[in-house]
Amino acid sequence: MISYIASNSTASLIKSICREQNITILNQEVEEIDFLEYIKQTKVNFNLVKYLIIDLSQLKNTEDEMISSIKYFKEIYVNTKIIIIAKGYDSQNIILTNLYENGIYNIINETEEQQVKEQIVKCLSVGLQEKDIRKFKRIEIAEVDKKRKHNILSKLREKLITTKATEESKENIETQNHVNSSVYFFAILVDAVKSLVRLLCYIAVFVLTSVGLTFLFNEELRSMVFQIFNH
Repeated sequence: MISYIASNSTASLIKSICREQNITILNQEVEEIDFLEYIKQTKVNFNLVKYLIIDLSQLKNTEDEMISSIKYFKEIYVNTKIIIIAKGYDSQNIILTNLYENGIYNIINETEEQQVKEQIVKCLSVGLQEKDIRKFKRIEIAEVDKKRKHNILSKLREKLITTKATEESKENIETQNHVNSSVYFFAILVDAVKSLVRLLCYIAVFVLTSVGLTFLFNEELRSMVFQIFNH
């Protein structure tokens, strides 16, 4: 015999399972409720109920109220097994990890209807196994911090490598630009020297040509030169 608090879609799924499994439904709630008030005011004799299915989406309570009221129910009705439907909830949600720590292991957080159905059927028979509920064990804060620090260090290391590579690239570019500038100025200097040498050659040729022509056409100069050589 079971009782449930569930949304319309989840209620339809539970009803179909109960028909297939030939399970009697003692009480059903499809409206949003305050679970603690429900426990206090309901006329349902939960001592006759083997399973209570609670769809968390139908509880109007805060997270702390949900945790405390479900724990309260568990303490009062020790023979009633609680099945928690938490579609789409993260495995490390504070409600689920707290319920797990308080010995409530039939927790279903799948989203696909077929998966939810299979999990409910398992809860109504042998119950969920360790491998199914291990994900609801709270991850220690130290482990989370360690992972966070590792991620931060990895990102810093990557950033330093990228920065170093960028700086080396800039240095290489600057060095190459310096080399290119030096080569450019050296080439200009060589061209200037070539031009100067060429100019000096032109001047020398001009001077020699002028002297030669003067010697050829100046009779007095020729006579003077011949007299010098004759002596």
